[in-house]
Amino acid sequence: MSNEIKPVGIKDVARLAGVSTSTVSNVINGTKPVSDSLQRRVMQAVNELHYEVNMVARGLKSGKTNNIAVIVSSITSVFFPPLLQSIQSAANQYGYIVSVFATGGDLEKEKNFIHMLKTQWIDGILLSSCVDISSPKRTSYIQELSSLQINGHPIPLICMESEVDPSLDAIVVDDRTATSNAVKHLYEIGRKNIAYISFPETYTMGKLRRKGYENALHDLKININKKLIIEGASTPKSGYDCMQALLNTKETIDGVIAGNDQMAIGAMRAILDAGLRIPEDIAVVGYDDNFPASLVQLSTVRVPREDMGQSAFDLFMRRIHSPNAPRMLIRLNGELIIRNSTVPGTESPWELNNW
Repeated sequence: MSNEIKPVGIKDVARLAGVSTSTVSNVINGTKPVSDSLQRRVMQAVNELHYEVNMVARGLKSGKTNNIAVIVSSITSVFFPPLLQSIQSAANQYGYIVSVFATGGDLEKEKNFIHMLKTQWIDGILLSSCVDISSPKRTSYIQELSSLQINGHPIPLICMESEVDPSLDAIVVDDRTATSNAVKHLYEIGRKNIAYISFPETYTMGKLRRKGYENALHDLKININKKLIIEGASTPKSGYDCMQALLNTKETIDGVIAGNDQMAIGAMRAILDAGLRIPEDIAVVGYDDNFPASLVQLSTVRVPREDMGQSAFDLFMRRIHSPNAPRMLIRLNGELIIRNSTVPGTESPWELNNW
């Protein structure tokens, strides 16, 4: 005779509660309304029997497990916590569990996460991709992202920060216009020799921000000086090194825009180390408005990350409820925040609540 303890099943719960298995399923999954008295009986039986729902098994049957994945380049960068917190808050309201994966900006890691998640049971993916959509070599991967599914169930994929494919829902910032506005701000305060430290241009937003810089110079009838354009690696150290390289060209520079705040802060340190003043000699503008920007009084473009996270989750829920709905693209505006790095004497509080 076997002493093996059999796992508690839904039939055991139904038997103890004196209801049908469909009633137990309706209570646990919330699929149909059940009276308060029946809910109490079912939940009492669940607790007495220590019944645990097998989420994978439930997912195989219903196509839904209330698990979503978020893939970003970094979980330690100061940019992503407000975005992730916003997604988590939205997910909590609907009982979703959020798993976060960081690629370090490595496309192969991103692909591995996508392939892994395809073998798991996942309801959807929110993706800040590092794929270079302009590269023909990436075509097959982009097509794969557009048709993710498991066991015949489509896996909704929502793009954040960049549009990966016209077939995919996306929430992005108008990077081109925002960067153009930053250039025009420097021009309005009298700067005519404006350098640009580009966000890595393998990213779509890197390309768009540089395009915004060049478009603004064209609109202002300022010739583009390629010696004043350098690509950074998104870190403060790269911003410092890039600014040093720009200063070493001996070209006249009275303003600089960096593709993110980290590089802008590094550039500020290089300018000060060179014995120059900010903004009297060189005015500096960043991008993102991470909390350190307020501490060093950096003028920057504010990316509405909380709105991006909420909108990404809203797009996911829309796709869950309307799988055949037309593709939706939400384009947010970046707001130019003026601080002392461009206009001395500007009153600007420290952002102490975003640490």
